[in-house]
Amino acid sequence: MRPERILAGVAALAAVLGLAAVTLPAGAETAAAPSAGVAAAADPYVFSRADVGFSEGAATTGLVGRLDAMDAYAGDRKPVLRLDLDWWGVQDCATCAPDFGRLDPIVDAANARDMRVLLILGYAPPWANGGHAGDKWFPVADTTWRSIVDATVTHFAGRVQAYEVWNEPNLTDKANYGDGSAAARRLRYWQLTKIAYEQVQVRCASCTVLAGASGGAGGADEPAAWLDWAYANGYGKTFHAVTHHPYPAWSNGRSPSRPECANRWWAMFGPPDEKCGELAAVRAVMVKRGDGSKKIWGTEYGYPSNVVPAADRRDHLEEGVRMWRALDYTGPLFVYSYADSPSCAAGSADPECHFGLTDTAGRPQQPAYDAVKLALTDSFQRTLAPGRSLHRQSALRSSDGRFQLWLQGDGNLVLYLGSTVLWSKTGLKAIRLTNQNDGSLALFDGAGTKVWSTPTAGRGPSDLNLQNDGNLVLYPRSTPLTASWSTGTWGHKA
Repeated sequence: MRPERILAGVAALAAVLGLAAVTLPAGAETAAAPSAGVAAAADPYVFSRADVGFSEGAATTGLVGRLDAMDAYAGDRKPVLRLDLDWWGVQDCATCAPDFGRLDPIVDAANARDMRVLLILGYAPPWANGGHAGDKWFPVADTTWRSIVDATVTHFAGRVQAYEVWNEPNLTDKANYGDGSAAARRLRYWQLTKIAYEQVQVRCASCTVLAGASGGAGGADEPAAWLDWAYANGYGKTFHAVTHHPYPAWSNGRSPSRPECANRWWAMFGPPDEKCGELAAVRAVMVKRGDGSKKIWGTEYGYPSNVVPAADRRDHLEEGVRMWRALDYTGPLFVYSYADSPSCAAGSADPECHFGLTDTAGRPQQPAYDAVKLALTDSFQRTLAPGRSLHRQSALRSSDGRFQLWLQGDGNLVLYLGSTVLWSKTGLKAIRLTNQNDGSLALFDGAGTKVWSTPTAGRGPSDLNLQNDGNLVLYPRSTPLTASWSTGTWGHKA
């Protein structure tokens, strides 16, 4: 059924029942889509929000040996591997021929497993960046940039399916140019994007080219501002999709959906309000500029295990994956990273060393490892255990697939049978539904204030179950056959 027909039906029913307005969340009309596997025989150049990606950074030590584990972790979806070209490591001098020997074994191993590859074009060596000692500077000559892009795409023909123009180009510690001003860096980046897009299209017309200001920054460097500038200055047709890093402000404990309205770029994910979340702001720019058919790829997303408490890390990672999958304008989401960085010294306290779902030896870092695996391989769950939460733009689904409980982007909690509203809590602007350990179910807003709860506190840990008869039920573990609360919506047999 088309989304507009579903929305009309929901609105009509709400009017009849006198309910507050409810909006069917993106993805609800195609609930089976997120959990549909991507078969190995699928077109390697077609990507969707159901795709699983892993971004392992520039550290490639032992990566080939981890590919089988990454493949198994992604379930029936063949994962996409994000790699860094690292231009300096490929071409050490202006007269040197590019040498891709460091990357070839990894790309070939990924291809042998039907894993697609996203390659980051970037990081200019000193001989190309104006003589700066580090490589986090844009190249100064168009010819050298065009040459390395051409050589790269030619070399990896048929083996790399997507290219990303630079990594976090709006951050001066990742990309600098000229006098270091936002104006100089921004102009040069989009010039390089145009050159890369044109050159990739010559060598691989079916490859996807990603561009954007993916890092969290404010003012003129804000991702939405960089993208809007590109459209305003004629660069809107020089990329196929927008790249974005939806990291929340993990250093202050914020979850992906937690609003940050004073400095929205701290909430690079954020709620679906462009004033309080950068992802929504980027999307608003695309729609305003008439480019809403393009997708936003999340090419990095994660939390460091040595900074964020284990349970919070699990909840936030799971929330982000499920939220991303519920949006109709997103492409693949890449977890950063599958393993802790092998290039870090043992015992390093640097958070960048600890984003892995496993440690450097491949041991799962629980409880995030199992929770993220479930979220990546099954976009819906039937039950909510004590202490766990359902976050904005996420849903529970009955085992027969007919009923869905959505905590929608607008903060409304709604139980659906298809497009029919069976029960709802609206107007509360909730960002999470928590099955509290005291036996009650509670909704919380962005400020952490409880805005609704069931009258079951004191019944002890309980399981929330969305049953195949349409009833949403709390069952105390002390009396597992006796419900302490329900929506009273039973009786909808198949």
